Amino acid sequence: MEREKTKNGINIVFIEPMGTITNVFDKFMSIPMLGPLYLATIADRAGYNVSILNENILRRKVMKEELEHVDILCMSCMTATVDRGKIIADNYKKLRDSLGRESWTIIGGIHASMIPEDVVDHFDQVFVGEAEDKILDLLSGKERSRIVRGNRIADLDSTPIPDFKLLKNWESMRSWPIMTSRGCPYDCTFCSVTAMFGQSYRVKSVERVLEEIKSYDHNWFFFVDDHFIVKKKRTNMILDAFEKQKLNLRWSCQVRTELGRDTELVRKMRRTGCRTVYVGFESINTKSLEEMNKRQTPEDIRQSIKVFRKSNINIHGMFMFGSDSEDKDIFRSTSEFCRKSGINTVQYMIMTPLPGTVLYKQLEKAGRLLHKKWEYYDAMHVVFQPKNFSAVELQKGMINCYSDFYSYTNAFNDGLNILFNSMVAMGKRIYSHAYLPSLIPVIMKFAGKHIVKSWVINNKPYLDYLKVMNRPMGD
Repeated sequence: MEREKTKNGINIVFIEPMGTITNVFDKFMSIPMLGPLYLATIADRAGYNVSILNENILRRKVMKEELEHVDILCMSCMTATVDRGKIIADNYKKLRDSLGRESWTIIGGIHASMIPEDVVDHFDQVFVGEAEDKILDLLSGKERSRIVRGNRIADLDSTPIPDFKLLKNWESMRSWPIMTSRGCPYDCTFCSVTAMFGQSYRVKSVERVLEEIKSYDHNWFFFVDDHFIVKKKRTNMILDAFEKQKLNLRWSCQVRTELGRDTELVRKMRRTGCRTVYVGFESINTKSLEEMNKRQTPEDIRQSIKVFRKSNINIHGMFMFGSDSEDKDIFRSTSEFCRKSGINTVQYMIMTPLPGTVLYKQLEKAGRLLHKKWEYYDAMHVVFQPKNFSAVELQKGMINCYSDFYSYTNAFNDGLNILFNSMVAMGKRIYSHAYLPSLIPVIMKFAGKHIVKSWVINNKPYLDYLKVMNRPMGD
Protein backbone atom coordinates (compact mmCIF):
# COMPACT_ATOMS: atom_id res chain seq x y z
CA MET A 1 0.00 0.00 0.00
CA GLU A 2 1.55 3.30 -1.06
CA ARG A 3 0.21 5.17 1.92
CA GLU A 4 2.51 8.18 1.63
CA LYS A 5 1.06 8.98 -1.82
CA THR A 6 -2.63 8.73 -0.91
CA LYS A 7 -2.82 10.20 2.58
CA ASN A 8 -6.08 12.09 2.18
CA GLY A 9 -7.88 9.01 0.92
CA ILE A 10 -6.78 6.65 3.69
CA ASN A 11 -9.33 5.65 6.32
CA ILE A 12 -7.82 4.98 9.73
CA VAL A 13 -9.64 3.61 12.76
CA PHE A 14 -8.20 3.52 16.26
CA ILE A 15 -9.83 0.86 18.42
CA GLU A 16 -9.85 0.34 22.17
CA PRO A 17 -11.42 -3.10 22.78
CA MET A 18 -13.49 -3.96 25.81
CA GLY A 19 -12.52 -6.52 28.40
CA THR A 20 -14.69 -8.52 30.72
CA ILE A 21 -17.09 -6.70 33.04
CA THR A 22 -14.65 -6.32 35.90
CA ASN A 23 -16.20 -4.38 38.74
CA VAL A 24 -19.19 -2.41 39.94
CA PHE A 25 -17.77 0.84 38.60
CA ASP A 26 -17.93 -0.13 34.92
CA LYS A 27 -21.62 0.70 34.99
CA PHE A 28 -21.03 4.20 36.29
CA MET A 29 -18.00 5.62 34.53
CA SER A 30 -16.32 4.63 31.28
CA ILE A 31 -13.29 6.73 30.47
CA PRO A 32 -11.36 6.21 27.24
CA MET A 33 -7.60 5.78 27.24
CA LEU A 34 -5.97 9.00 26.10
CA GLY A 35 -3.27 7.32 24.01
CA PRO A 36 -5.55 6.60 21.02
CA LEU A 37 -7.04 10.09 21.30
CA TYR A 38 -3.64 11.78 21.11
CA LEU A 39 -2.58 9.67 18.14
CA ALA A 40 -5.89 10.01 16.31
CA THR A 41 -5.79 13.78 16.76
CA ILE A 42 -2.26 13.91 15.29
CA ALA A 43 -3.36 11.78 12.33
CA ASP A 44 -6.49 13.88 11.78
CA ARG A 45 -4.47 17.09 11.72
CA ALA A 46 -2.13 15.48 9.17
CA GLY A 47 -5.04 15.00 6.77
CA TYR A 48 -6.06 11.36 7.29
CA ASN A 49 -9.68 10.27 7.60
CA VAL A 50 -9.75 9.25 11.25
CA SER A 51 -12.20 7.87 13.77
CA ILE A 52 -11.99 6.11 17.14
CA LEU A 53 -14.10 3.13 18.18
CA ASN A 54 -14.01 2.47 21.91
CA GLU A 55 -16.08 -0.60 22.76
CA ASN A 56 -16.49 0.53 26.37
CA ILE A 57 -17.90 3.89 25.29
CA LEU A 58 -20.03 2.26 22.58
CA ARG A 59 -21.28 -0.33 25.09
CA ARG A 60 -21.04 -2.91 22.31
CA LYS A 61 -18.57 -4.72 20.11
CA VAL A 62 -17.22 -3.23 16.89
CA MET A 63 -19.42 -4.23 13.97
CA LYS A 64 -18.37 -5.72 10.64
CA GLU A 65 -19.59 -2.77 8.60
CA GLU A 66 -17.44 -0.42 10.68
CA LEU A 67 -14.31 -2.21 9.44
CA GLU A 68 -15.09 -2.74 5.75
CA HIS A 69 -13.62 0.57 4.57
CA VAL A 70 -10.74 0.76 7.06
CA ASP A 71 -7.33 0.92 5.37
CA ILE A 72 -5.27 0.99 8.57
CA LEU A 73 -6.46 -0.44 11.87
CA CYS A 74 -4.66 0.83 14.98
CA MET A 75 -5.25 -1.05 18.22
CA SER A 76 -4.43 0.05 21.78
CA CYS A 77 -4.74 -2.64 24.44
CA MET A 78 -4.18 -3.32 28.08
CA THR A 79 -3.35 -6.86 29.13
CA ALA A 80 -6.98 -7.70 29.94
CA THR A 81 -8.17 -6.50 26.52
CA VAL A 82 -5.39 -7.76 24.25
CA ASP A 83 -7.05 -11.11 23.47
CA ARG A 84 -10.12 -9.23 22.27
CA GLY A 85 -7.81 -6.97 20.25
CA LYS A 86 -6.25 -9.97 18.51
CA ILE A 87 -9.70 -11.25 17.54
CA ILE A 88 -10.70 -7.88 16.08
CA ALA A 89 -7.46 -7.66 14.08
CA ASP A 90 -7.77 -11.22 12.74
CA ASN A 91 -11.41 -10.68 11.74
CA TYR A 92 -10.55 -7.38 10.09
CA LYS A 93 -7.84 -8.99 7.95
CA LYS A 94 -10.19 -11.79 6.88
CA LEU A 95 -12.90 -9.27 6.04
CA ARG A 96 -10.63 -7.09 3.93
CA ASP A 97 -9.21 -10.14 2.19
CA SER A 98 -12.72 -11.36 1.32
CA LEU A 99 -13.43 -7.95 -0.21
CA GLY A 100 -10.22 -8.04 -2.22
CA ARG A 101 -8.80 -5.07 -0.35
CA GLU A 102 -5.46 -4.52 1.36
CA SER A 103 -5.24 -4.20 5.12
CA TRP A 104 -2.73 -2.99 7.66
CA THR A 105 -2.76 -3.48 11.43
CA ILE A 106 -0.76 -1.72 14.13
CA ILE A 107 -0.91 -2.36 17.86
CA GLY A 108 0.40 -0.26 20.72
CA GLY A 109 -0.39 0.28 24.36
CA ILE A 110 1.01 -1.07 27.58
CA HIS A 111 0.66 -4.82 26.90
CA ALA A 112 2.32 -4.68 23.49
CA SER A 113 5.03 -2.47 24.98
CA MET A 114 5.79 -4.96 27.75
CA ILE A 115 5.75 -8.17 25.69
CA PRO A 116 5.69 -7.38 21.94
CA GLU A 117 6.40 -11.03 21.13
CA ASP A 118 2.92 -11.92 22.40
CA VAL A 119 1.16 -9.88 19.71
CA VAL A 120 3.55 -9.80 16.76
CA ASP A 121 1.89 -12.74 14.96
CA HIS A 122 -1.47 -10.96 14.90
CA PHE A 123 -0.38 -7.51 13.71
CA ASP A 124 1.72 -6.12 10.89
CA GLN A 125 3.51 -3.73 13.24
CA VAL A 126 3.92 -3.51 17.00
CA PHE A 127 4.67 -0.18 18.64
CA VAL A 128 6.55 -0.18 21.93
CA GLY A 129 6.36 2.86 24.21
CA GLU A 130 5.05 6.39 23.61
CA ALA A 131 4.10 6.89 19.96
CA GLU A 132 3.32 10.59 19.47
CA ASP A 133 6.60 11.38 17.74
CA LYS A 134 6.48 8.40 15.34
CA ILE A 135 2.83 7.74 14.57
CA LEU A 136 2.90 9.63 11.27
CA ASP A 137 5.94 7.64 10.11
CA LEU A 138 3.97 4.43 10.73
CA LEU A 139 0.83 5.63 8.98
CA SER A 140 2.74 6.91 5.94
CA GLY A 141 4.76 3.71 5.58
CA LYS A 142 8.05 5.50 6.21
CA GLU A 143 8.65 3.27 9.24
CA ARG A 144 8.25 -0.38 8.17
CA SER A 145 9.90 -2.34 11.00
CA ARG A 146 7.78 -5.09 12.56
CA ILE A 147 8.58 -3.82 16.04
CA VAL A 148 8.96 -0.05 16.38
CA ARG A 149 10.22 1.58 19.55
CA GLY A 150 9.28 5.11 20.52
CA ASN A 151 10.84 7.72 22.75
CA ARG A 152 9.39 9.16 25.91
CA ILE A 153 8.03 12.62 25.17
CA ALA A 154 10.10 15.19 27.06
CA ASP A 155 7.83 18.18 26.34
CA LEU A 156 4.25 17.14 27.13
CA ASP A 157 3.01 20.55 26.00
CA SER A 158 3.91 19.42 22.48
CA THR A 159 1.18 16.77 22.57
CA PRO A 160 -2.10 17.90 21.00
CA ILE A 161 -5.28 18.68 22.89
CA PRO A 162 -7.29 15.51 22.21
CA ASP A 163 -10.23 15.91 19.84
CA PHE A 164 -12.94 13.85 21.54
CA LYS A 165 -15.27 14.36 18.58
CA LEU A 166 -13.20 11.77 16.72
CA LEU A 167 -14.53 9.27 19.28
CA LYS A 168 -17.78 7.67 18.25
CA ASN A 169 -20.51 8.16 20.87
CA TRP A 170 -18.40 10.73 22.73
CA GLU A 171 -21.60 12.48 23.78
CA SER A 172 -22.31 9.70 26.29
CA MET A 173 -19.23 10.49 28.37
CA ARG A 174 -19.99 11.77 31.86
CA SER A 175 -16.48 12.63 32.99
CA TRP A 176 -13.70 13.94 30.75
CA PRO A 177 -10.18 12.59 31.20
CA ILE A 178 -7.24 14.97 31.35
CA MET A 179 -3.61 13.94 31.71
CA THR A 180 -1.27 16.54 33.17
CA SER A 181 1.76 14.30 33.74
CA ARG A 182 3.43 11.01 32.85
CA GLY A 183 5.60 8.76 34.95
CA CYS A 184 5.69 8.06 38.67
CA PRO A 185 8.62 8.44 41.09
CA TYR A 186 7.44 5.42 43.06
CA ASP A 187 8.04 1.83 42.03
CA CYS A 188 5.37 -0.46 43.49
CA THR A 189 5.98 -4.10 42.61
CA PHE A 190 2.54 -4.64 41.07
CA CYS A 191 2.44 -1.49 38.91
CA SER A 192 3.47 -1.30 35.26
CA VAL A 193 3.41 2.51 35.07
CA THR A 194 7.13 2.94 35.66
CA ALA A 195 7.96 0.26 33.09
CA MET A 196 5.87 2.11 30.51
CA PHE A 197 6.40 5.78 31.40
CA GLY A 198 9.44 5.71 33.68
CA GLN A 199 10.09 7.08 37.17
CA SER A 200 10.88 10.54 35.83
CA TYR A 201 7.82 12.72 36.48
CA ARG A 202 7.13 14.74 33.34
CA VAL A 203 4.48 17.45 33.44
CA LYS A 204 2.45 19.81 31.30
CA SER A 205 2.69 23.49 32.12
CA VAL A 206 -0.03 25.11 34.20
CA GLU A 207 -0.97 27.23 31.19
CA ARG A 208 -1.40 24.16 29.02
CA VAL A 209 -3.55 22.43 31.65
CA LEU A 210 -5.85 25.45 31.77
CA GLU A 211 -5.99 25.68 27.98
CA GLU A 212 -7.04 22.06 27.76
CA ILE A 213 -9.77 22.41 30.39
CA LYS A 214 -11.19 25.50 28.75
CA SER A 215 -11.22 23.85 25.33
CA TYR A 216 -13.98 21.46 26.42
CA ASP A 217 -17.58 22.54 26.83
CA HIS A 218 -17.83 20.55 30.07
CA ASN A 219 -17.01 21.07 33.72
CA TRP A 220 -16.66 17.52 35.09
CA PHE A 221 -13.11 16.16 34.75
CA PHE A 222 -11.04 13.23 35.88
CA PHE A 223 -7.29 13.80 36.11
CA VAL A 224 -5.92 10.45 34.98
CA ASP A 225 -2.37 11.09 36.21
CA ASP A 226 -1.15 8.10 38.18
CA HIS A 227 -0.41 10.50 41.03
CA PHE A 228 -1.79 14.03 40.66
CA ILE A 229 0.00 15.49 43.69
CA VAL A 230 3.64 14.49 43.15
CA LYS A 231 4.82 18.11 42.89
CA LYS A 232 2.74 20.01 45.44
CA LYS A 233 3.99 23.44 44.38
CA ARG A 234 2.78 22.79 40.84
CA THR A 235 -0.54 21.38 42.07
CA ASN A 236 -1.07 24.49 44.18
CA MET A 237 -0.38 26.66 41.14
CA ILE A 238 -3.01 24.78 39.12
CA LEU A 239 -5.59 25.10 41.89
CA ASP A 240 -4.76 28.78 42.43
CA ALA A 241 -5.45 29.33 38.73
CA PHE A 242 -8.80 27.53 39.09
CA GLU A 243 -9.74 29.95 41.88
CA LYS A 244 -8.36 33.08 40.24
CA GLN A 245 -10.21 32.42 37.00
CA LYS A 246 -13.35 31.28 38.88
CA LEU A 247 -13.63 28.03 36.97
CA ASN A 248 -16.77 26.24 38.08
CA LEU A 249 -15.35 22.71 37.92
CA ARG A 250 -16.14 19.33 39.37
CA TRP A 251 -13.16 17.03 39.27
CA SER A 252 -11.58 13.89 40.65
CA CYS A 253 -8.04 12.55 40.70
CA GLN A 254 -5.76 9.72 41.78
CA VAL A 255 -3.55 10.36 44.81
CA ARG A 256 -1.49 8.61 47.48
CA THR A 257 -2.04 8.66 51.23
CA GLU A 258 0.71 11.23 51.88
CA LEU A 259 -1.66 13.91 50.58
CA GLY A 260 -3.37 13.57 53.95
CA ARG A 261 -0.38 15.27 55.59
CA ASP A 262 -1.17 18.54 53.78
CA THR A 263 -4.57 19.59 55.10
CA GLU A 264 -4.41 23.03 53.46
CA LEU A 265 -3.89 21.52 50.02
CA VAL A 266 -6.78 19.10 50.60
CA ARG A 267 -9.05 21.99 51.59
CA LYS A 268 -8.00 23.90 48.49
CA MET A 269 -8.80 20.87 46.35
CA ARG A 270 -12.31 20.78 47.74
CA ARG A 271 -12.75 24.53 47.34
CA THR A 272 -11.89 24.29 43.64
CA GLY A 273 -14.36 21.47 43.01
CA CYS A 274 -12.63 18.17 43.86
CA ARG A 275 -15.40 15.67 44.54
CA THR A 276 -13.56 12.35 44.82
CA VAL A 277 -10.04 11.11 45.42
CA TYR A 278 -9.08 7.65 44.17
CA VAL A 279 -6.56 6.33 46.66
CA GLY A 280 -4.46 3.20 46.36
CA PHE A 281 -4.60 2.05 49.98
CA GLU A 282 -3.78 -1.50 48.80
CA SER A 283 -3.70 -3.15 52.23
CA ILE A 284 -4.14 -2.61 55.96
CA ASN A 285 -1.45 -5.24 56.55
CA THR A 286 1.95 -3.63 57.23
CA LYS A 287 3.92 -6.55 55.84
CA SER A 288 1.86 -6.57 52.64
CA LEU A 289 2.58 -2.87 52.10
CA GLU A 290 6.28 -3.52 52.56
CA GLU A 291 6.09 -6.45 50.14
CA MET A 292 4.52 -4.17 47.53
CA ASN A 293 7.15 -1.46 48.11
CA LYS A 294 4.22 0.89 48.71
CA ARG A 295 6.09 3.23 51.09
CA GLN A 296 3.12 3.86 53.34
CA THR A 297 1.72 2.44 56.58
CA PRO A 298 -1.77 1.56 57.89
CA GLU A 299 -1.55 4.70 60.03
CA ASP A 300 -0.98 6.77 56.87
CA ILE A 301 -4.17 5.25 55.48
CA ARG A 302 -6.22 6.11 58.59
CA GLN A 303 -4.85 9.64 58.73
CA SER A 304 -5.58 10.38 55.08
CA ILE A 305 -9.15 9.13 55.43
CA LYS A 306 -9.73 11.48 58.38
CA VAL A 307 -8.39 14.46 56.43
CA PHE A 308 -10.40 13.70 53.27
CA ARG A 309 -13.60 13.18 55.26
CA LYS A 310 -13.11 16.40 57.20
CA SER A 311 -12.85 18.28 53.90
CA ASN A 312 -15.98 16.50 52.59
CA ILE A 313 -14.17 14.81 49.71
CA ASN A 314 -15.50 11.41 48.67
CA ILE A 315 -13.00 8.59 49.09
CA HIS A 316 -12.74 5.77 46.57
CA GLY A 317 -10.47 3.30 48.33
CA MET A 318 -8.64 0.63 46.36
CA PHE A 319 -7.47 -2.55 48.11
CA MET A 320 -5.54 -5.53 46.82
CA PHE A 321 -5.67 -9.10 48.11
CA GLY A 322 -3.19 -11.93 47.60
CA SER A 323 0.23 -10.94 48.90
CA ASP A 324 2.40 -13.63 50.45
CA SER A 325 2.16 -11.88 53.82
CA GLU A 326 -1.61 -12.38 54.09
CA ASP A 327 -3.76 -15.19 55.43
CA LYS A 328 -7.53 -15.69 55.39
CA ASP A 329 -8.08 -13.16 58.20
CA ILE A 330 -7.26 -10.34 55.76
CA PHE A 331 -10.74 -10.49 54.21
CA ARG A 332 -12.58 -10.04 57.51
CA SER A 333 -10.26 -7.32 58.80
CA THR A 334 -10.28 -5.34 55.52
CA SER A 335 -14.04 -5.57 55.17
CA GLU A 336 -14.55 -4.39 58.74
CA PHE A 337 -12.08 -1.55 58.23
CA CYS A 338 -13.85 -0.32 55.09
CA ARG A 339 -17.28 -0.36 56.73
CA LYS A 340 -16.12 1.54 59.81
CA SER A 341 -13.65 3.99 58.28
CA GLY A 342 -16.13 6.10 56.30
CA ILE A 343 -14.80 5.27 52.84
CA ASN A 344 -17.54 6.16 50.34
CA THR A 345 -16.83 3.55 47.69
CA VAL A 346 -14.37 0.72 47.59
CA GLN A 347 -12.71 -1.33 44.90
CA TYR A 348 -11.37 -4.71 45.93
CA MET A 349 -8.85 -6.24 43.56
CA ILE A 350 -6.86 -9.42 43.27
CA MET A 351 -3.13 -8.85 43.13
CA THR A 352 -2.42 -9.33 39.44
CA PRO A 353 1.03 -9.98 37.90
CA LEU A 354 0.83 -7.70 34.86
CA PRO A 355 3.61 -8.18 32.28
CA GLY A 356 6.49 -5.79 32.84
CA THR A 357 6.06 -5.60 36.60
CA VAL A 358 8.39 -6.87 39.31
CA LEU A 359 5.53 -9.04 40.55
CA TYR A 360 5.11 -10.71 37.15
CA LYS A 361 8.79 -11.54 36.92
CA GLN A 362 8.83 -12.97 40.45
CA LEU A 363 5.77 -15.19 40.01
CA GLU A 364 6.71 -16.35 36.52
CA LYS A 365 10.19 -17.33 37.71
CA ALA A 366 8.67 -19.22 40.66
CA GLY A 367 6.24 -21.08 38.37
CA ARG A 368 3.24 -19.66 40.22
CA LEU A 369 1.24 -18.32 37.25
CA LEU A 370 -1.88 -20.43 36.74
CA HIS A 371 -2.12 -19.50 33.05
CA LYS A 372 -1.58 -16.68 30.54
CA LYS A 373 -5.16 -16.24 29.38
CA TRP A 374 -4.84 -12.48 29.38
CA GLU A 375 -8.55 -11.65 29.53
CA TYR A 376 -8.49 -12.76 33.17
CA TYR A 377 -5.60 -10.45 34.08
CA ASP A 378 -8.11 -7.76 35.07
CA ALA A 379 -7.54 -7.63 38.86
CA MET A 380 -10.84 -9.44 39.43
CA HIS A 381 -9.70 -13.00 38.70
CA VAL A 382 -7.06 -15.02 40.52
CA VAL A 383 -4.33 -15.88 37.99
CA PHE A 384 -1.55 -17.09 40.28
CA GLN A 385 -1.12 -19.55 43.11
CA PRO A 386 -1.35 -17.73 46.48
CA LYS A 387 0.92 -18.73 49.33
CA ASN A 388 -1.25 -19.03 52.43
CA PHE A 389 -4.62 -19.92 50.97
CA SER A 390 -5.95 -21.59 47.87
CA ALA A 391 -6.80 -19.77 44.65
CA VAL A 392 -10.53 -20.30 45.14
CA GLU A 393 -10.33 -19.03 48.74
CA LEU A 394 -8.68 -15.85 47.47
CA GLN A 395 -11.35 -15.42 44.79
CA LYS A 396 -14.26 -16.00 47.19
CA GLY A 397 -12.68 -13.78 49.83
CA MET A 398 -12.71 -10.83 47.44
CA ILE A 399 -16.32 -11.55 46.39
CA ASN A 400 -17.45 -11.70 50.02
CA CYS A 401 -15.81 -8.35 50.74
CA TYR A 402 -17.67 -6.78 47.81
CA SER A 403 -20.97 -8.27 48.99
CA ASP A 404 -20.39 -7.00 52.50
CA PHE A 405 -19.73 -3.42 51.39
CA TYR A 406 -22.24 -3.05 48.56
CA SER A 407 -25.45 -3.76 50.42
CA TYR A 408 -28.87 -2.16 50.78
CA THR A 409 -28.23 -1.58 54.48
CA ASN A 410 -25.03 0.37 53.84
CA ALA A 411 -26.73 2.36 51.09
CA PHE A 412 -29.64 3.25 53.38
CA ASN A 413 -27.34 4.34 56.20
CA ASP A 414 -25.28 6.46 53.80
CA GLY A 415 -28.47 8.08 52.53
CA LEU A 416 -29.43 9.10 56.07
CA ASN A 417 -25.98 10.56 56.66
CA ILE A 418 -26.14 12.57 53.45
CA LEU A 419 -29.57 13.91 54.38
CA PHE A 420 -28.22 15.01 57.76
CA ASN A 421 -25.09 16.61 56.27
CA SER A 422 -27.17 18.43 53.65
CA MET A 423 -29.38 19.90 56.36
CA VAL A 424 -26.27 21.04 58.24
CA ALA A 425 -24.87 22.66 55.09
CA MET A 426 -28.17 24.44 54.44
CA GLY A 427 -28.24 25.61 58.05
CA LYS A 428 -24.82 27.15 57.54
CA ARG A 429 -26.02 28.63 54.23
CA ILE A 430 -23.49 26.58 52.29
CA TYR A 431 -25.10 25.82 48.92
CA SER A 432 -22.08 25.52 46.63
CA HIS A 433 -21.53 22.20 44.84
CA ALA A 434 -18.08 22.24 46.45
CA TYR A 435 -19.65 21.47 49.84
CA LEU A 436 -22.94 19.65 49.36
CA PRO A 437 -22.64 15.84 49.63
CA SER A 438 -22.98 13.61 46.58
CA LEU A 439 -25.58 10.87 46.18
CA ILE A 440 -23.38 8.86 43.80
CA PRO A 441 -21.89 6.57 46.52
CA VAL A 442 -25.40 5.71 47.72
CA ILE A 443 -26.55 4.88 44.22
CA MET A 444 -23.46 2.76 43.65
CA LYS A 445 -24.07 0.75 46.81
CA PHE A 446 -27.64 0.00 45.78
CA ALA A 447 -26.66 -0.99 42.25
CA GLY A 448 -23.42 -2.66 43.33
CA LYS A 449 -25.21 -5.47 45.16
CA HIS A 450 -26.91 -6.57 41.94
CA ILE A 451 -23.79 -6.14 39.81
CA VAL A 452 -21.63 -8.22 42.16
CA LYS A 453 -24.24 -10.99 42.06
CA SER A 454 -24.30 -10.89 38.25
CA TRP A 455 -20.50 -11.03 38.12
CA VAL A 456 -20.48 -14.20 40.21
CA ILE A 457 -23.06 -15.85 37.95
CA ASN A 458 -21.22 -14.88 34.76
CA ASN A 459 -17.90 -16.11 36.14
CA LYS A 460 -19.06 -19.44 37.54
CA PRO A 461 -16.99 -21.44 35.00
CA TYR A 462 -13.85 -19.66 36.21
CA LEU A 463 -14.72 -20.30 39.83
CA ASP A 464 -15.14 -23.97 38.98
CA TYR A 465 -11.73 -23.92 37.32
CA LEU A 466 -10.14 -22.46 40.45
CA LYS A 467 -11.56 -25.26 42.57
CA VAL A 468 -9.16 -27.59 40.77
CA MET A 469 -6.36 -25.43 42.18
CA ASN A 470 -7.88 -25.61 45.66
CA ARG A 471 -4.66 -26.11 47.62
CA PRO A 472 -2.40 -23.56 49.36
CA MET A 473 1.29 -23.73 48.47
CA GLY A 474 2.18 -25.01 51.90
CA ASP A 475 -0.01 -28.13 51.64
